[in-house]
Amino acid sequence: MKKLLTLLVLAGISCSALAQQKASYREFTEAYTTYPFSDPDPIPAKPKLYPYFRFDGFTSKAVRKKWKVVELENDYIKVKIMPEIGGKVWTAYDKVNKKHFLYNNEVVKFRDIAMRGPWVSGGIEANYGIIGHTPNSATPVDYKVITKEDGSVSCIVSVLDLLTRTRWVLDINLEKDKGYFTTRSYWFNQTGMEQPYYTWMNAGGPAGDDLKFLYPGDHYIGHDGKAHNWPEDAQGRDLSLYSENDFKGSKSYHVLGAYSKYFGALWKDQDYGMIRYSNRGDKLGKKIFLWAQSGQGKIWENLLTDNSGQYVELQSGRLYNQNVDQSSETPFKQIGFTPYANDSWKEYWYPFGNINGFTHANSTGAFNISLNQTRLDLQLSPVKSYSGHMVLLDKKGHEVHKEAIEIEPLHPYEKSIKVPENAELQFIQIGDDRIDLSAASQKTLSRPVSTPAEFDAGSYYGLYLMGRDYYNFRKYPLAEKTIKASLEGNAYFVPSLVEMAKIKYFKMEYDSAFYYSKKALSIDTYNGGANYLYGLSADKTARFYDALDGYEVAALTPQNRNAAYTRLGHLYFKKNNLARAEEYATLALDDHSRNMDALQVLYVLARLKGDMAKMAALEKRIVALNPLSHFVRFEHYFQTGSEKSRTDFTALIRNEMPVETYLEMAIWYGNLGRADESVALLELAPKNALTLYWLSFRSDDKDRADKYFQEAEKMPLDYVFPFREETATMLEQLRSKRNSWKVNYLLALVHAFKNNKEKSNALLNETEVKFAPYYIIKERVDEGADIKTRLAYLDKAMKLAPGQWRYKILYSKLLEKSGSIDRSIAVLEKQYRKTPDNYVAGLDLTRLYMKNDEYAKAEAVLSRIRVLPFEGATDSRRYYRQTKLMLAYKAYKKGQYKKALQKLEESEAWPENLGVGKPYQSMIDSNLENSMRVYIYQKLKDKEHGQQYRDLLTKEPVNEAGLKAKIEQISFKEDEYLF
Repeated sequence: MKKLLTLLVLAGISCSALAQQKASYREFTEAYTTYPFSDPDPIPAKPKLYPYFRFDGFTSKAVRKKWKVVELENDYIKVKIMPEIGGKVWTAYDKVNKKHFLYNNEVVKFRDIAMRGPWVSGGIEANYGIIGHTPNSATPVDYKVITKEDGSVSCIVSVLDLLTRTRWVLDINLEKDKGYFTTRSYWFNQTGMEQPYYTWMNAGGPAGDDLKFLYPGDHYIGHDGKAHNWPEDAQGRDLSLYSENDFKGSKSYHVLGAYSKYFGALWKDQDYGMIRYSNRGDKLGKKIFLWAQSGQGKIWENLLTDNSGQYVELQSGRLYNQNVDQSSETPFKQIGFTPYANDSWKEYWYPFGNINGFTHANSTGAFNISLNQTRLDLQLSPVKSYSGHMVLLDKKGHEVHKEAIEIEPLHPYEKSIKVPENAELQFIQIGDDRIDLSAASQKTLSRPVSTPAEFDAGSYYGLYLMGRDYYNFRKYPLAEKTIKASLEGNAYFVPSLVEMAKIKYFKMEYDSAFYYSKKALSIDTYNGGANYLYGLSADKTARFYDALDGYEVAALTPQNRNAAYTRLGHLYFKKNNLARAEEYATLALDDHSRNMDALQVLYVLARLKGDMAKMAALEKRIVALNPLSHFVRFEHYFQTGSEKSRTDFTALIRNEMPVETYLEMAIWYGNLGRADESVALLELAPKNALTLYWLSFRSDDKDRADKYFQEAEKMPLDYVFPFREETATMLEQLRSKRNSWKVNYLLALVHAFKNNKEKSNALLNETEVKFAPYYIIKERVDEGADIKTRLAYLDKAMKLAPGQWRYKILYSKLLEKSGSIDRSIAVLEKQYRKTPDNYVAGLDLTRLYMKNDEYAKAEAVLSRIRVLPFEGATDSRRYYRQTKLMLAYKAYKKGQYKKALQKLEESEAWPENLGVGKPYQSMIDSNLENSMRVYIYQKLKDKEHGQQYRDLLTKEPVNEAGLKAKIEQISFKEDEYLF
């Protein structure tokens, strides 16, 4: 009786504790020591980054800045999110063990690492679109914090990616009774064209000599797709140990080759770690990034934090690697994001500790399991509560042992179990989760990691594969050139014809797109891709029945069916055939239940029919996928017109470029022929030239159209970068009726982005425009102009914006190209005197001094410049080395041997102000320096020192007559951004 009473009391305490558990959130501002970024580039970017712009201003001077913070919390963990810094998870804290289980950067220190420049380390950063840290990684995103029906709390972050016109939604969720948090991605392509496909989650963890990476696999591949052994390399180093990576430079390991659903990190001295877990098919890519452990990497510790120490990156991706061009020569190529497709996946992030190591992980927690013939020793760091049974199963799934178990998040559980003889134990089941005890060798995969040497990458098929990947890398000119080469090898190779049709459609050359797709159909009438592009291009060229034909035949092919049905729905909606529009939108949704475009189309159709019940059902489905749906909130406003619904809609559009959100929505409605909704959105949008031109275009009333047009003509064009094909159509129609250099300029920007330089140039024919970027673009696209004419364009830009340093650099480079090196130097000298903190100008001036044999002046600049580098930059150190070596060489030729030796010694220094850390000595080639020392000591008749440096040579000494040429070759190539 007494035992029963005790059990009842304990059960009551347990139930009471569970009842008290809750998850909460709070929004607040918190002051951080911040190293801000600044200086946005007013020049329209090159196509790979356009329509975004870079920020080039970075500083070593800190300020205190308040940042908006969202914090999710339960009894076990806290998660901090920064919606004004890309919506990143800033850090996560284990309340039980009182430790951060993600890297916690105590300062906000922006440095030039992302594709747009500014980036900060730590936490978890979500990336979608194209390779590189996402364009929104340092700027505000849309967000919303909610409490769900199950008692969990979520911070939903989202933004429209302009590079791909796709929207990503990240639900960062904390349940009330779990020791993990989850991130659920929903990413959708609401365009009619294939888009680049790239998505990686980038988590930070503290570096340390006791750090072990928990990455099952037998190979790793690089960004180039080339395979290497994992974890032990050819030299016998265990690369899964941080301490054994103390060689060479920074490292990227994309680990593969084993069937595994997790990866993580263990800090062995602390018996503490973190795990990222998901269904394996959701995230194939498992990457580790390490800064070099030499000075080359340590410099980035100081650049990216003050006192939080060095960090490592643990990353998960949908594809096996973050692939660059060379990867397309391996099995690890690129895929595209299909029109109107969506992707969704869920990841678990949690800490573990106090289990004396690690062997397995799942959504129950992290395990350390030891099994022999007669005994199972199990230690578990759980992340969820469970009261029930642990069941041991054999290979056939038959029960071997069963016993009661009660666990609580982040409180370690330990058990030793006697295993029956010959049991062939394979699984441990706790609740719905299983641990597979199969040996690692049984989980090794057979997937090829190299391409046969016999495969001809230069064949028409090889060129097609490369051109296809270039398209999905946003390298459109290269894609066109490569596909053209493929068709020269085989003019009727259908995949290349389809790819060329896609390229021509992107370039807005719709007749050509129709031609190539039609040519493909002359070979294969049922080809799905050819039919789909035939339908798209027919639609753009007013061939209504050809468009229907193309889409209907494309729908025979499963991979094109969803997009074809969606486009048919659009086509009929524009023709006001609402019944057929509903039929095809429903078919699209039947084919892809999460097709956001089809859901929205059906909602609008239900509204037009007054079907409130269907509207409510569709709204529920839309919000389940995207709780931050701007579409739903706009529809509420459009239907009611109330001030509250207007505020509810506009208040949550708080990303860096809100006007683009309004434009995307307005264009979507416009594509359906819904002018009223489109105009309502444009009237709510922040006013700029583009929204006003759109209003003029949409207005049926001539007086209103004129009014909006005149307003647009008065608006500035700074940072107005149109890129959509629908905008090009609108601008083309406006210019057919009105004369405006602004309209022509904006249309020229779209054509320049689409690689239609000739069309772009033809639009820029004004000579008295008072807007500097006009002439920068003119100089860029006027490929037939001579140097004198191009200089005149840049000269106009400089006179219109004398304070803009970028124009001076462009002008200086063109002067240099023309052979006017002295004038080129004079331009940059004047600029650098004005802005001595501008290390971009300072380095370019240094390079010109070197080129003009003015090395003493180069040395002077390098002695006082302070470079805050971009990732991978080495120009400053190479300039420094070349300058010191040339000064040493000049002194040597003059017989000033002491000075020559001094400059040689200086050439081997790695001054911190240059922003480049010293690599391991084994990576430094000092053959040039030591060759010069050998010659100097020969002149000094000092055989002992001469032999000392001859012994240090790793190869034959540089010929004395070739010293100068070798020195001049050091900086023959300038740095380029990695991505």
